[in-house]
Amino acid sequence: MKKLNPASSSLHKLLLVFCISATLIISDSPSVNASARTMTGTPSTGYSALKILLEDEQYLTFIRRTQMIVTFSGISEDSVRLIDLISDSSEQDLETLEKLAMHRPAIQFEEFSDDAIGKATFDALRMTTAKEFFFEADDFEKNILLSQLKVLRLISHLAKQLALEETNNKRKDLLLKMSDRYEDYYQQVNARIVITTANKS
Repeated sequence: MKKLNPASSSLHKLLLVFCISATLIISDSPSVNASARTMTGTPSTGYSALKILLEDEQYLTFIRRTQMIVTFSGISEDSVRLIDLISDSSEQDLETLEKLAMHRPAIQFEEFSDDAIGKATFDALRMTTAKEFFFEADDFEKNILLSQLKVLRLISHLAKQLALEETNNKRKDLLLKMSDRYEDYYQQVNARIVITTANKS
């Protein structure tokens, strides 16, 4: 069952996750050799970053419904279906990941403090996000879709990179499927942004 914690939404922790996972992203570069790649970060760090993103993405439906209550307005049915699909998928993938983390070799998830990027940065990000999402009703659909362009591509990339190093077949299979699925979500969101922008012009 989801714990309603909107302060932990994906936009709130996005900067932290980018900082944490930066070494994993750079490892995709052909110029980084295998020995250097092992020095840039541990699988546990990458899995922890992925877990943070999935935890936050599962609140998308809650954010959408809260915005509707606060502003007395909604978004298009196509965007509702897509946002809710991403939210439900993230919750399911998180549950599966947590179960598979206990399989050998076990994964120890790390806890990251807000101090990693500074409390002031987080506070400012949260205030800006709350204002954009809940009090700018006309732009809510565009804002939440744009936020997903950043998050979905990162989830897909992290999953792919972790799969390359994964020795557990079940986790590898999950990661590869996640990489493809969230890339597909990214493409669907991108298409929705084009349509939404065109409808408002």
